[in-house]
Amino acid sequence: MLDSEAININTTQQTRAIIRCLLGVVSALLIATTNNVLLPQISAIFALMLLDKGKNALGLKKSLAAIIGLYILGLFGLVIGGFVQDYVLETLFILALVIFWSFRLVKIPEPVRLLFLILTLLLPFLSLTAEPLGDLILLDMVLNLAIALGVTQLAFLFFPEPSTVDKTPDKKEEVEPAYNLNKIALNGLFVLMPAVLYFYFFRPNALVLTFVFILILGLDPLIYKSKKGLVLILANVLGGVSGIIAYNLLTITPTFFFYIFLTFVISLFFTYQIFSGKKTVPIYAIAFRTFFLVMGVISSSSDSAGDTMVERLFGIGMAVVYVVLAYKVVTYFNDPSIYESEKV
Repeated sequence: MLDSEAININTTQQTRAIIRCLLGVVSALLIATTNNVLLPQISAIFALMLLDKGKNALGLKKSLAAIIGLYILGLFGLVIGGFVQDYVLETLFILALVIFWSFRLVKIPEPVRLLFLILTLLLPFLSLTAEPLGDLILLDMVLNLAIALGVTQLAFLFFPEPSTVDKTPDKKEEVEPAYNLNKIALNGLFVLMPAVLYFYFFRPNALVLTFVFILILGLDPLIYKSKKGLVLILANVLGGVSGIIAYNLLTITPTFFFYIFLTFVISLFFTYQIFSGKKTVPIYAIAFRTFFLVMGVISSSSDSAGDTMVERLFGIGMAVVYVVLAYKVVTYFNDPSIYESEKV
């Protein structure tokens, strides 16, 4: 009897979480789209990060702090973008420091470090191709975050998270291997810096998606390891392919109703998987974010989706192969693992 009641409670909480996340993410995307905000998919990504499993509603102070913090991070990237053409060596040195400390400061949450890394490296690159583009993207990021924060507050208001304490027994924590953080950061620098140099000097605008994927995958210095690397690769490829296919379907039926329907169906699939409690939850959580990211990058491209679908899939594959192989080579010469003989 008690077991059946517990199952019903868990099912109700799971359903509430699915509806809250689904409506929040889709609403943020539609509000940004109908208000002609540039790259509305970013709003969906922010909403997903705020409504992910285990998250709670942010207060007004934290929301304002998040908006100000995002603006400061983006402003740093714009400042670097203003100097990139006149002070090449100095700019590259600053970017190298940004990459190094993005890996070194592990106490800062990974999404914050990833956002900082992407903004700092991508905005100067966009400033090389079109000077006002970086300013527009920063303003777009702030607007999208504000929309996501507002939608999130409403989502938690209508579908609140119950304040119950989980009394599951504590599991024994597995002893994770120790790593030298300085070597980890150096390996990340050696992997990402060649990509930065290539994109900054040759400016291949058609491969921006590849650059973004290199930054996303490259932030994990252990991606070359079999299990973890396979999860990250599978998740990003799943999300990337889903985004490309969805965009191609929208080019066939370019109506707003179909856009809403397609977004809702795909979001329902990913949201259900995220709150399913299965072992594959991390794969779908990463894939859902990647789906919106790819949709945003593709929709901002001037190329037609039909002509470049194979190229975009190839670009994602290139990013995966480069990051994995680069980390394997770099780690061979600079292994960050701390062995028992090295411990004091």
